[in-house]
Amino acid sequence: MIEDALRYQTQGDDWVKRVALGGVVLFFGFLIVPLFTFQGYMLEVMRRVLRGETDTPPAWDELDLTDITVDGIRHTVVVMGYGLLLTLALAVPGLLVIGGGLGGSEGLLPVGFLVAALLYLIGVLAMAVILPVATGNFVRADSIAAGFDRDVLWPVGTSRTMLMAVVMAFGVNILISVGATVLGFTIIGYLAVPFLAFVGQSAIMYVWGRGFADAYEEEYGEPPLAPTTGTGGTHRSGPATTGVDEPTGDSYADDSSWSNDTDDDGFGTSAWDDVGDSDSGQR
Repeated sequence: MIEDALRYQTQGDDWVKRVALGGVVLFFGFLIVPLFTFQGYMLEVMRRVLRGETDTPPAWDELDLTDITVDGIRHTVVVMGYGLLLTLALAVPGLLVIGGGLGGSEGLLPVGFLVAALLYLIGVLAMAVILPVATGNFVRADSIAAGFDRDVLWPVGTSRTMLMAVVMAFGVNILISVGATVLGFTIIGYLAVPFLAFVGQSAIMYVWGRGFADAYEEEYGEPPLAPTTGTGGTHRSGPATTGVDEPTGDSYADDSSWSNDTDDDGFGTSAWDDVGDSDSGQR
């Protein structure tokens, strides 16, 4: 699975052009707007994966840059929403613990900070699991509200399949971080970091998408998005057509070409049950 994810952006004859453009967009991220464009592209990567279209990464010239930029902004609203919830959830107990330490003996103050730090760590770990699922459901329904839909977030987010995907994506992130650190020792290498980051972030979205798609199908008996007949078009193509902030239904056309294999109990077997095997990432 990790190998497939890292090779995802190297598929196709025009992969050098695709990666070069992705790196350039990220390189100009200090202008802010390109960051939203970059994020919108990554959401399109996940959208393709949710459809089971893992052999053709999105080409920049087939996407509407305005659409994917707006998509990136909308997804940022979801991320910021969870960030606000995390801050509020941790601020009150953290202040109470620290305040209790300040009001008591000095020996309790280090304990108060330790408890606050522990609460923060728990919150960060929870976010590491919730955000991939929230992102997948946001892409599935093309709705900001879907990013906070507990009816989907809980069963999918607590599934073994999705949790394994989160762990694998974390592994990909470590590999890319190490590579970026090594490249950063030279000026030329430092300039190559955005291109590596583009490949790495695509790999993470690939893993998130595969995990969400398999976990969703295990739970609901159908793929999150029906495959399309072609790979072109903007991010608006597909079953979700109700608008920006309106949540959509969960009924999508069943398609025999969906690549997730199942066992007798209806659970995916191709990527997640064989993760320890040497060919675990192949379908």
